[in-house]
Amino acid sequence: MKKSSSKVLMAMIATTAMTGGMLSHALPTHALETTSVYETTITQKKGSLTLHKYDLDKKPIAGATYSIYKVMSLDPSGTPDNFFGYSIEADFKDVLKNVTPDALGNYSTSQLEALNKELAEKAAGLQAIQKGTSDADGMIKFPDLELGYYLVVETQAPNGYVAGKPFLVAVPSTNNYQNGEQQGTEWVYDVEANPKNEKVSIDKDLANSSDGSVKVNDYVKYQVKTKMPSYDDSYFGNKEHPATFDIVDIMDDGLAIQKDAAHPIVVMLNDQVIAEGESTYTVMAENKSGEEADMIISFKEAFIKEHGGKDITVTYYAQVTEKAVQGQEGNENAVNLRYENKPGEITNSEKDTEKVYSFGIKVEKFTKEENTKALSGAEFTLLAENGKDVLGEATTDENGILNFPKIDAGTYYLKETKSPVGYTLLANPIKVEIIADVNAEGKATGSFTLKVDGNDITAEDGVFTTQLDKENGTAIIAVENQKGFTLPSTGGMGITIFLTIGGLGILGISVVMMKKSKKQA
Repeated sequence: MKKSSSKVLMAMIATTAMTGGMLSHALPTHALETTSVYETTITQKKGSLTLHKYDLDKKPIAGATYSIYKVMSLDPSGTPDNFFGYSIEADFKDVLKNVTPDALGNYSTSQLEALNKELAEKAAGLQAIQKGTSDADGMIKFPDLELGYYLVVETQAPNGYVAGKPFLVAVPSTNNYQNGEQQGTEWVYDVEANPKNEKVSIDKDLANSSDGSVKVNDYVKYQVKTKMPSYDDSYFGNKEHPATFDIVDIMDDGLAIQKDAAHPIVVMLNDQVIAEGESTYTVMAENKSGEEADMIISFKEAFIKEHGGKDITVTYYAQVTEKAVQGQEGNENAVNLRYENKPGEITNSEKDTEKVYSFGIKVEKFTKEENTKALSGAEFTLLAENGKDVLGEATTDENGILNFPKIDAGTYYLKETKSPVGYTLLANPIKVEIIADVNAEGKATGSFTLKVDGNDITAEDGVFTTQLDKENGTAIIAVENQKGFTLPSTGGMGITIFLTIGGLGILGISVVMMKKSKKQA
């Protein structure tokens, strides 16, 4: 039995979808074997194409937009030597003018991909036969299609993905189009395909096992991981729109990007450190305000082309500044990717963020003698956990308040070094333990628990009350002072001690004084 050259063409065109990585199984590269013309008779005049979009975990992807273009029409009438014929659509004659079924049957994978690229470039200026966008189930259906060969182009990739390669599909196709290991025995009019996308995502984390609680002047080390997109050739060679892949980092004003010998920006391809250069990437690192990028790593087109699909890891540092905020708001560092989701069209990936949190200690100095009132002029020193290293000094204001702001979680001691006039010093330092709450990953959440002198503090309101201000990340320590004894000096001949004691005490002192007088006489 003589093989149909048109069937070879149909099988091979369908195969381009496979070799481009667009479908889940390989299509056959052989023609449909038959024993008679009647076993392969095409009985329908129309068919359909259904696309199923899934990620690598088989979860449906919504928001992928596809356009289809008819490049060849199929005429099912024919003779035993030529089962059916085809005709090239007028809009694609210049691209397919030298393509014959027998020649196409010998095309290599790279030749088929090149042909698809040419067809897609031609289709860019044409009106699509149908358009569709994947729904919540990841499905797009193109119904009521005339028989022929269709170019399928992803015209808008979902956020976080690079558009898949264009591919050709035949309607109808033989029933082995998704399994090249079986023979084709009949026609499938409702064709289904599972086009794949290159996912573009970035993951940001705190390095060095940091829990994310920080103080001013701390250095925070970050690590981001991503993968170089596997752009096809259609993304390269355009001087006006060179292939783009940038890592963009935006920091809150309380964080300052670093780029020095002690705190370098390190870029790794797989496990190899890659130096900045004209053939690799460039780095912009400058502290900006608001939503302006503080760091941009821009990879060169040739580097992107050479290393598609490889892992990229970047480590870098930020320093906590006086502009940092304390409390549950946190200090955010956000990173995203700027890339092409289709040739010449740049988009941004979703951001991945990390926050670091600072806490504070607020002292409220007061007395309850006479009327409860605030005490100004009390001086305190904040000591580290070892009870020796001085971390700060402050004096209470007219409201009895002083602050040690933007410190990290940990154990501290408050030591009163000067008491207000007329009041005694605290006998012992106050032990303050700020314990950062962490999530399942061991990262600070901005909330905290508090212990003072070993006692759990749960109060969250009150006047002159030791408590937690969770929203602002502040441990409020209420410190009461007591008035002391007054020991006045008379000067000159000595010191007279005035003590208020009971009558028996006065008598005792009188007896002692009388005995001394007699002895001296």
